Amino acid sequence: MECNKGTSAMLEWRSRFLAEGALDEQVYDQALRNAEALEQAGVISTAEWIELVKLANSALLVVR
Repeated sequence: MECNKGTSAMLEWRSRFLAEGALDEQVYDQALRNAEALEQAGVISTAEWIELVKLANSALLVVR
């Protein structure tokens, strides 16, 4: 069950923050805070948190 909860949370995070493919700095900060909250709450693992941070970093670097 925990795996499903983490997977669902990660999918929701991706949908919320990566839907447009690029992040501005304000949304990037929100994405990182949200990912950290998910990890601290035990919804996702540290490895999953690292994956979300990497995705956010990549989205911040997208040239518009």
